[in-house]
Amino acid sequence: MKNEKASILILTLWTLAFLSIFAVLIGFHVRQRIDLLIRLEDRSRLRFVVEAGVKKAIVALKKDLQINGAKYSTYGKISRHNNNELFRHIRIGQEMCNVSYPFYEGNPTTSVTRYGFIDEESKININTANRIVLERLFQHVLSTQKDEARDMADAIIEWREFGKTQLEGFYSSDYYANLQYPYEAKSAVFEIIDELALVKGFNNDLSNRLKPFITIYGDGKININTATKTVLIALGLEGYVADKVLLVRRGYDGIEATVDDYIFRKIFDITSEVKSFIELKEEEMRQIDQLNTSGQIKANSFYYGIQSHAQLEGKNNRLSAVCIYNTKENRIEYWQEK
Repeated sequence: MKNEKASILILTLWTLAFLSIFAVLIGFHVRQRIDLLIRLEDRSRLRFVVEAGVKKAIVALKKDLQINGAKYSTYGKISRHNNNELFRHIRIGQEMCNVSYPFYEGNPTTSVTRYGFIDEESKININTANRIVLERLFQHVLSTQKDEARDMADAIIEWREFGKTQLEGFYSSDYYANLQYPYEAKSAVFEIIDELALVKGFNNDLSNRLKPFITIYGDGKININTATKTVLIALGLEGYVADKVLLVRRGYDGIEATVDDYIFRKIFDITSEVKSFIELKEEEMRQIDQLNTSGQIKANSFYYGIQSHAQLEGKNNRLSAVCIYNTKENRIEYWQEK
């Protein structure tokens, strides 16, 4: 009888141990599923919030276009590019988002946060820019020497153009074929900016440093009303001449996208518009005239980059959406979440 009781006790203890382990495993599995569902729910909420921020920006842009038509205006510039009231701390239910972007006023390495969205056609279009413009851009933004900047510009032109170029050897398609993990030069236009990291002489770091000043959208002409100093220098203006254009554009307060901004409309006579506000020397007038005669500038834009950023209240969960909106076709051309 004692042996039977001892056996029953041992069996009972083993059963309890087994059930305890089984319960812990089930609890752990259930907890994992609960955590997964919470993460999925948080991700869904964040996506809803950032989408709402993008939609708000598109609605505001459409409203401005209805008021002002295709013409760029002082009010439109403020509404789109410097609008704290509309785009900062947007309340979406219990959550909040911001529609904002890094604004580079002078130095290509220093930015401030602006609330609104980016004029994509204030940037250099790497699908259409010529070798000289690309060279100047790389020298100014990446601080490269002239020869290195020229090689990088040549590599971009070879990448985007169909068939063989005049380039041979190290800079030709043979370069890509001899990589550890080879691929072919595209021989077609860039479809997304991230392709730039695949081009000879570039990597993710250089590509990210250039992104605020380059685009693949639009007809290649630059909106003179929104172009940064960096872009104006790439187009051929000396820094001090670019400063004079910006001085006129920013108005008396010297701040971009405020009520006293001057809007250039007579692209064919932009030199006279600048000269009516500030003294220009003959060489400075020649540089500004060259922007027009070379067909590099315009006074309006149709593509805008919208960045919506959301964070759940009381949590560290964040999500950003970056999209390119085409006002001509009323559609989103590009969307990326990170």
